[in-house]
Amino acid sequence: MSCNRFNPKLKVSIFIATSLDGFIARKNGELDWLDAANATVPEEEDCGYGEFMATVDGLVMERKTYEQVLAFGEWPYGETPVVVLSRTPIAFPADLPKTVSHASATPGELCDRLSH
Repeated sequence: MSCNRFNPKLKVSIFIATSLDGFIARKNGELDWLDAANATVPEEEDCGYGEFMATVDGLVMERKTYEQVLAFGEWPYGETPVVVLSRTPIAFPADLPKTVSHASATPGELCDRLSH
């Protein structure tokens, strides 16, 4: 579903790491394949991530991705607004920026909320 159906001025982009066979994570949620792939990339190379992040006003991620990012240690998104999608409430750690929020909205409701 495109947010453009709800607000044609809202630009939605995606930046995602996928395996050659089209998977984001293993069935058990592990991202070990990504660690192996990253080992082949020079340390100063971010594969376009920094350039991409400079073009976005906020991020939307699902709860499992959020929990994986928390496991990395330092919050990598700074003060960039982040909406975590989950059907159940989330207790955010006190050290996370106040720009991190929760939503259980439908895609249309979320698009409407983010476009204002």
